[in-house]
Amino acid sequence: MNTKQLEYFLITVQKGSIAAAARELDIAQPAISQQLANLEREMSAALLERSFRGVTLTQAGQIFVNHAQTITKTINDAKIELQQLISNRSGTVRVGMLPSIGNVLSMPLIAEINRFHPHIKLEISTGPSYAVKEWLKTNQLDIALTYEQEIDQNFMTTYPLIEEYMYLVVGSNDSAANYQQLLNRDTVNFWELSQFELLTPGLKDALGQLINTYELTTGVALKHNKAYSGQLMTGLRQVIQGEGLMILPSSAMYHLEESKVVKTLKIEQPEMTRLVLATTNKSMRISDASIQMLNVIKTVTASEQSLAHWRGRLAMASATPANSLSTLSAAAI
Repeated sequence: MNTKQLEYFLITVQKGSIAAAARELDIAQPAISQQLANLEREMSAALLERSFRGVTLTQAGQIFVNHAQTITKTINDAKIELQQLISNRSGTVRVGMLPSIGNVLSMPLIAEINRFHPHIKLEISTGPSYAVKEWLKTNQLDIALTYEQEIDQNFMTTYPLIEEYMYLVVGSNDSAANYQQLLNRDTVNFWELSQFELLTPGLKDALGQLINTYELTTGVALKHNKAYSGQLMTGLRQVIQGEGLMILPSSAMYHLEESKVVKTLKIEQPEMTRLVLATTNKSMRISDASIQMLNVIKTVTASEQSLAHWRGRLAMASATPANSLSTLSAAAI
C-alpha cells in the first residue's frame, strides 16, 4: 500500500466513479483501476462495488475509507511537524478566504510572505463561504480559510485558528436614533438585537447559518427585512449610511472602527462567537510550500489577534472544531 493508492482510492470514492477520478487526476483510467486492484489485493478484500453507474463502497470499503483518511491526515500532520527541517522550498500556494477574513489577513499575510518567504508565490481568492468550500473540494485551492458552519469532515482536514467574537455594528451618525440609543454602550444582549432592522445574508452563507442557529437556540426572532446585497463592503456602506445594522466579527470592520465611522457592541448573554479554521483537502497530498503557508497563517492570525484587529480566543491548540454553541440555552438570555 502506498500514498498514491490511497489518493486514487479517496478521490474515486469522492467523485463516485473511476472515470471521474481519472478526469480529476488527469491520468488514464486504466492506471487508476490497476492501482485500486493492487490495493484490494493487498487488503484481501473488495473495497469498491463497480457498476455502470459508478462505484460504491462495500462493507469492507466503508471500514477502510476511515483508515485511509486517517493515514492521509497523519502523513500531512507529520510533514507539518517536520516543517522546521524544510527550508527554501518554492511553490505556488492557492489560499481562499471569505471577505471578512481577507480584510484582516490578506495584507499582513502578503507582507509576511514577501519578507520571510519570497520563494513562495501566494495566490488569494475571496468569495462567499459556500464558494470557498466548493473551490477546496474541487482542488482549486490548496488552503481554505472558513467557518465551522462550512466544515465537511468527509473531505476536509481542519486546523482551528481563532474563535472570534461577534459584534453589532451601527453607523456613527449623530442624527440616527439607533446610534443615539447605543452611543454609551460597549455590549448588547442577544435578545436586544430583535429591536433593530438588520442586514443579514441568507442561509446559504455561513454567517446566515450562524445567526439562524442562535435564533433557534435562544428563541429570539430577529428582523431580516432590510434589502442586503450579500456583499460585505456594500453592507458596511449601508450601515454607515444608517440603512440598517449588521452582525459581524471585528475582522470585517476593525478598520472602520479606527476611523470612527462605525460603532460596535460585543454581543453577550449569550456570547456570540464562531470558529475560524484553515482547511485542506484530505484526498490531496499537502505540499511543502502549503505547510509553510499554514504556519504563516497561524503566525499572522496570532499577530492580528494581539493587535485587537481580530478579537477572540486563539484556538490553535485545539485538534478539532469546537462547538461554540454547546453551552447556549434559552435560560442564558
